[in-house]
Amino acid sequence: MSRPLRIEYENAFYHVMNRGRGHENTFLSDDDFKYFLYCIEQASLRFNIEVHSYCLMTNHYHLLIKTPDANLGRAMKHINGLYTQYFNRTHNTDGALFRGRYKAVLVDADNYLLHVSRYIHRNPIETSTPLVDDLAKYKWSSYSAFIKSGATPEWLVRDFIFSLQGKKRKYVAYKQFVEYECNEEISAFYGAKKLLSVLGSDDFVESIKGYIATSNNESKLVSKRHSANDVITYLANHFNVEVDDIVMVKKGRKEKNLPRWYAIKLCQDLTGLNLQALADVFNVKHYSAISKAVGRLNALIIENKQVELQWEALRGCLMSEVKI
Repeated sequence: MSRPLRIEYENAFYHVMNRGRGHENTFLSDDDFKYFLYCIEQASLRFNIEVHSYCLMTNHYHLLIKTPDANLGRAMKHINGLYTQYFNRTHNTDGALFRGRYKAVLVDADNYLLHVSRYIHRNPIETSTPLVDDLAKYKWSSYSAFIKSGATPEWLVRDFIFSLQGKKRKYVAYKQFVEYECNEEISAFYGAKKLLSVLGSDDFVESIKGYIATSNNESKLVSKRHSANDVITYLANHFNVEVDDIVMVKKGRKEKNLPRWYAIKLCQDLTGLNLQALADVFNVKHYSAISKAVGRLNALIIENKQVELQWEALRGCLMSEVKI
């Protein structure tokens, strides 16, 4: 039997899941859960993946991952392998821990990412025997971080999910969305006997056909890169501003610095630099400032049609004109 197709390209979003072999438990203690989160942290640093939601259950896990470098396979091999070694060593077992290759659903971020995040976070109460009566009390998911009732790992990216709601009271809005809203299409998708590899609109499916792997070429990747300097110089010329106006933080500046926001988001999308590298480029102390800037721009794109059109035009010009 041929292996399932893998679709990998830069800045793709995936819902990744796997369960224990023979439905056996993969987490037997709090230390096990903590070590798996450590494995995720190491993968985020080593492979430049972004984790946008997670939920660890007793015999399986769910991760919502973005891959700026089109390297999901390498990152997941590291996570599963490192954790399996730990588990076997700690619990005096041997052999494979998980049932096989992880399942990865490629997600159309614009239309479905918010709903997938909700699905992941509702796992502890959607089982036949709910693990908690209050989702916020479940320790091993990112939900408490999304509603600001628990600690937030440094590697967890929340702002993009928040930006998809486009609401000011982001924590309250997300809590209401997860606990009270429902999407029948998502329920039908995950309730199917055979889970499909892509969750997206017809236009999205059409757009990724060129990246679908074949049996002889498991990963067909988009490898074109742009340098941060090229992106920033292009925007400085386009808006007739100095480069320093884009790369330096202006203290006390209250108005929206759109050229800087565009530059940050375009560099995140097109250069392959991780969040810490982008923080260095744009002279901020912590990489969370990069995610916040992108989140503000994403919200503005939703609210303002002119900003949306300008963003699309800038990205299109860079993709066609900037030479590496």
